[in-house]
Amino acid sequence: MSSPPRSSPLAPKRQRGRDRVEAILTAATTVFGEKSYEAATMTEIAARASTAIGSLYRFFPTKDVLAAAVLERYGARLLHALDELVDRDPPLSPRDAAQGLLDIIQRLRTERSVVLSLLDSGITLPDGTGTLRKALIGRMSQLLARLGGSPGPHDERAVILLHLVKAIFALPQDHSLPRPAQDKEAVTMLRLYLEHAAASRRSESGVAP
Repeated sequence: MSSPPRSSPLAPKRQRGRDRVEAILTAATTVFGEKSYEAATMTEIAARASTAIGSLYRFFPTKDVLAAAVLERYGARLLHALDELVDRDPPLSPRDAAQGLLDIIQRLRTERSVVLSLLDSGITLPDGTGTLRKALIGRMSQLLARLGGSPGPHDERAVILLHLVKAIFALPQDHSLPRPAQDKEAVTMLRLYLEHAAASRRSESGVAP
């Protein structure tokens, strides 16, 4: 009697395997973005990754498992980028923090659009999107704390900052405007809110400006 297919990816133990998995995930993200989840095939993804189809199925037994892994990688990359921003020493100014957030948005915008299309296709994270959202709010709270004031367990400003970042992620790329002009406006929006939120938290925590 054959065993049922695995419902989770196989974690590689060697660097060669980890490199292959990374190539597969990169190829899958590209193919899903070009052709949609429904139209993409595992054979095409294997070819794009220069990987044997048997090797792809060894790590990712189904297309659903592969797509879920693409979601997980995006979440991990986003959190890692925010951690690097939060942990910069010395702490960033609101302007530099705003520029750092925009840099993350620009770096991950294409990947995020693929992730959103996968979610629309019914692909889900093993723990749901709530866990990632909670982690993102936590990073926003930490960033605000680094700018001034102590972090709060239920800080509505961190939630608003996250939604502002999402809104900039979702802005259409208006090619009728010069890219530098769009970027400048986005940084200004983020900077103004970061300054406001940091000042409010300092005031509430009794920290002198």
